[in-house]
Amino acid sequence: MVMLREVLTQAGNEGVAVGHFNVSDLVTLKAVFESATDENVPVVVGVSEGERQFFGLRQIVALVKSLREEYSLPIFLNADHTHSMANAIEAAKAGVDWIVFDVSTLPLYQHRGADRLAVRNGCRPVKPAKGNRPLQGSSASGRVCQGSRDA
Repeated sequence: MVMLREVLTQAGNEGVAVGHFNVSDLVTLKAVFESATDENVPVVVGVSEGERQFFGLRQIVALVKSLREEYSLPIFLNADHTHSMANAIEAAKAGVDWIVFDVSTLPLYQHRGADRLAVRNGCRPVKPAKGNRPLQGSSASGRVCQGSRDA
């Protein structure tokens, strides 16, 4: 089984992107997956906190895992814009591959404390692939946590 870090490193070395698509229902998930299959490319499926509530965290993890196993396609799940440490921990325990810990709703002076809390809870920053930089003006603090499969 290929790991997300390997896919991102290879893509960075080749100067190509790995698509990231947020989904909010099964129809969109299937469309993203079928397109990735047709093109034979890896893909990241993102689900925000609201989308995880709608799908059910364990349900979306199971769906992505099932697609990955049945078709041997590198498809990964991102817990996108996770605003609380409790939700980040829950996502990691459920088997999400990648967690964006988003503290954009906090005052700027509290970002460092939130990052420290993330590190104490097992998150570590993921450096961008060679030649890439994080987006300027990004809503996230820059803290990207890896879930249980790619630690």
